[in-house]
Amino acid sequence: AYHKTRQAVQPDGQQINLQIQLDLKEDIGLLIVESDIGGSKASGGISNADKSMLKKDEALYWQIDKQNSDNLSDTVGLSLRFTIVTAYCDPNYENVYPEEYMMPLEAVSFAAKYGETYAIRIVGDKASGYRAVLE
Repeated sequence: AYHKTRQAVQPDGQQINLQIQLDLKEDIGLLIVESDIGGSKASGGISNADKSMLKKDEALYWQIDKQNSDNLSDTVGLSLRFTIVTAYCDPNYENVYPEEYMMPLEAVSFAAKYGETYAIRIVGDKASGYRAVLE
């Protein structure tokens, strides 16, 4: 299962922890996170329960649990693809939103180790596009 949290969590060796720092020119509605660990794919999203926008400089936290993957190794190839939804929409399990609001980013791929935390910065704006960078 995926967990969206507002604060960092202590790694226990069973999750890959992502600290996603927004570094944008404007607030966004939702952030969709898709992961692929050796062909084991999952997706989810981050939004505010009160339907407010995610702040342009907000720090978000995301966990990928080990039991989601068939791979039992501690180090895995992880590919992340983020999509920014520029306006607030009610979240849905299919991650289907109006096309004009969806801005997919290039995937970020790296070797990830369970129990570790990785920092990702998302930069850009609606006009020139967005990109995710592993720090």
